[in-house]
Amino acid sequence: MSDSLHDYVLREATPEDVPQIHRLMLEMAAFENLMDQFQATENSLHDNLFSIPPAVNCSVIVHQDNPQQLVSYLMWFHNYSSFLAKRGLYLEDIYIVPAHRRKGLGKYALQHLAAKAIELGCGRFEWVVLDWNQNAIDFYEQQGASVLPEWRVVRIAGEALVRLANTNNTNT
Repeated sequence: MSDSLHDYVLREATPEDVPQIHRLMLEMAAFENLMDQFQATENSLHDNLFSIPPAVNCSVIVHQDNPQQLVSYLMWFHNYSSFLAKRGLYLEDIYIVPAHRRKGLGKYALQHLAAKAIELGCGRFEWVVLDWNQNAIDFYEQQGASVLPEWRVVRIAGEALVRLANTNNTNT
């Protein structure tokens, strides 16, 4: 397949896209060896994408010859920087089907979201990358991104979240 970038269309996700987005999310979870953490269902995904207001925004990429078949999805939402006193655009997921990689879609998607961040007055555009995914790290750096080694993701989830929420703090 010798497709050019002009053969692809980036558009906002629709409710009809949810089953395919869910399938692509499963592919990404398998690639990242994170299936044990995957809990999303088509129903929960639909609710999060299409509630008012949505919990997360989603764009998809299709090939013009098969516009019903998703080849990529990108999910993003707003975070906030107190130091900048501006909201930011946070990329939660970007996934491109392997057969459509190395065609410029990753750069196209990042350019789209960078333009969206500027359009929305965001102070920054950020995301995380797994430390073992050197191909992704190299690609992001080629696009001008900085991987910040001094920052670490801190997460509380599952039972630890429940325990923390239910802890009686007697020092207040």
